[in-house]
Amino acid sequence: MALVRGIHLLADGSKSRAREIAPDINQYQRLLVGVTTTFGAGVYAWYPSCLPDHLKSWPQVYFEIDDAIIEEVILRDGQSLGFFRIPGNIGNYVTISVIEFRNVW
Repeated sequence: MALVRGIHLLADGSKSRAREIAPDINQYQRLLVGVTTTFGAGVYAWYPSCLPDHLKSWPQVYFEIDDAIIEEVILRDGQSLGFFRIPGNIGNYVTISVIEFRNVW
């Protein structure tokens, strides 16, 4: 088992909404699988070194997860898009280990 670090952007950039959901994320060490399924149902997260500059000010949770659980999002030619998916069913939660919150408070 190897741990991977990820950054999940919270509440579509809304700091007030991020402040509402951060306590739940922190207490239960989980993220909700939303309805966006462009690359399949699950929670999406950026690799820390790949987070685009224009998103760095958004509220986010920085976390660790077992690399056996994640699926890297890649193009058909094998090119990485810089983020991964934690598979899950819409409306369910996936478990993470929170390291810290950024740009929330």
